[in-house]
Amino acid sequence: MIEPYDLRKKIELYFVGTLLVIALIYGLFRAYPLIAGPSITIYNPQDGDIVASSTFEITGLVKRANEITLQGRPITIDTEGHFKEVLVAYTPYTILVLHATDKYGATITKTLRVIPK
Repeated sequence: MIEPYDLRKKIELYFVGTLLVIALIYGLFRAYPLIAGPSITIYNPQDGDIVASSTFEITGLVKRANEITLQGRPITIDTEGHFKEVLVAYTPYTILVLHATDKYGATITKTLRVIPK
């Protein structure tokens, strides 16, 4: 038979172990933005697309970023991270460079090329 003192020790160990596991999971959840860094998703146009006219619209989504630039100039994003900009395409093709930085200093750059019709 288990002594009451031994049972109490086992319960304390299980309780402390459970608290440590919960703290570890919470720490990983809070550290995810630091580990993942910013991300850029471009909806339209895709790399290599032919645009219908010399002016076109680029749309996309940026996550976990404080600042985003397109061709070196800052662009605005809404509260959910969506952006929309009107640009001019030049022949034979135009290279677009999107650059996002998060609050920890991590950066990501997306480059795509569009061809005017």
